Amino acid sequence: MPKNEIENKVVKSSRGVIFFAEDFASYASADNIRQSLSRLEKERTLLRLAHGIYLKPKIDDVLGIIYPTIEEIAQQIAKRDKARIAPTGAFALYSLGLTTQIPLKVSYLTDGSQREVKIGNSIIKFKKTVPKTFAIKDELLQLIVQAFKATGQKNITEDFLSAIQPKVRRLKPDILRKQLKYAPVWIQKTIKELSDKDVD
Repeated sequence: MPKNEIENKVVKSSRGVIFFAEDFASYASADNIRQSLSRLEKERTLLRLAHGIYLKPKIDDVLGIIYPTIEEIAQQIAKRDKARIAPTGAFALYSLGLTTQIPLKVSYLTDGSQREVKIGNSIIKFKKTVPKTFAIKDELLQLIVQAFKATGQKNITEDFLSAIQPKVRRLKPDILRKQLKYAPVWIQKTIKELSDKDVD
């Protein structure tokens, strides 16, 4: 059976690429797209990660299928939606290396649509936030601010401050000067103190 445009595009693409059903909207009807993707899944050319989300997998001789990280999938969803996202909660702490426990529910703030996407045993949750959240454009500063928020002002310990200080000291003075002002006042104060404090 000759391959259609959808199958040709998938076959010619690089391994590791994530596809969305909407990527093929200009090629065929929704039913034909679904049938083509289903056929490619049965042939093991594609893996279905979630509803409407597919992966052309990288395959390692030893490790087998190399799956993208939850963060990579979230970034691709954000790119598709032309939305900005920022890790929050336990995932912000994990991303900074402040905890080794990977949360099963990964939360992002977004200026796009609010939704949940189930990927295997994990859930990616996109929570709608106000545009001001993204006034902090530096990724590291955004992560640090979200880590403080996730921990809570009353729960900040010396251990937490010691662990996060090396991350704070990686921030460029220009970033602190221009973007820190968009964080809550108590976080601004603590970050400034950690930035100025000598490392033991």
